[in-house]
Amino acid sequence: MDQEHLFLPVAQAYDRWSSFYDTYDNPMVFMASQIVARALPGLAGMSVFEFGCGTGRNLAALHACGARELAGCDLSDGMLNVARARLPQARLFAHDMTCPLPIAGGSVDRALFCLTLEHIADLRFPLQEAVRILRPEGRIGIIEIHPYYSLTGVAAHFEQDGVDVRMPTHTHQFQHYLAAFAELGLRVALCREWRPIDVGNPLPLQKLRRGAHVPLTLEFWLEKEERPNPAQ
Repeated sequence: MDQEHLFLPVAQAYDRWSSFYDTYDNPMVFMASQIVARALPGLAGMSVFEFGCGTGRNLAALHACGARELAGCDLSDGMLNVARARLPQARLFAHDMTCPLPIAGGSVDRALFCLTLEHIADLRFPLQEAVRILRPEGRIGIIEIHPYYSLTGVAAHFEQDGVDVRMPTHTHQFQHYLAAFAELGLRVALCREWRPIDVGNPLPLQKLRRGAHVPLTLEFWLEKEERPNPAQ
């Protein structure tokens, strides 16, 4: 018997997913969590804003490692309710990443995107907002599904009561990332392609479905380029 499929807008899909998102067996979330954990020691004492913060799992990890100030936005009220219960001291609000943020310019040390840019057709606007709110010496972190993996048709989805729930997603290739970075004056300080074998053992079996050596996730850390002042 064919499985039933349901296609929902992003916010509605994540509202449905929010109550069991953190316990769902999801290779992307597993890989992203491992990558974030490796970045935590360098973020102690910093202010961090997360675009698409979801259930707040990354922000909670940042808080535990000593991040000074935490804030985030998400399109889903269901996900935000989980995040607020988990981390009431963080500033969390509902927001569409294609709209300007109610955040002062030059006010954060780190901006983070984690498994959220696949829901945005044009990378440039959310990245432009990240550049705007970043302090001069700040960095932008991006952890997303690997373009090669995305091109095979893999995208955010989940099963609930026998129904496969899907939502709008967009494949971003390396050229799309690099073009957006160049346009916004961002320098790539780090680029890493993560395979299951890179995060250590033991690994849950589902994370090995496509092989231990297949890159699943992509990590960037970006810095603002110093551009000459034309008035000088």
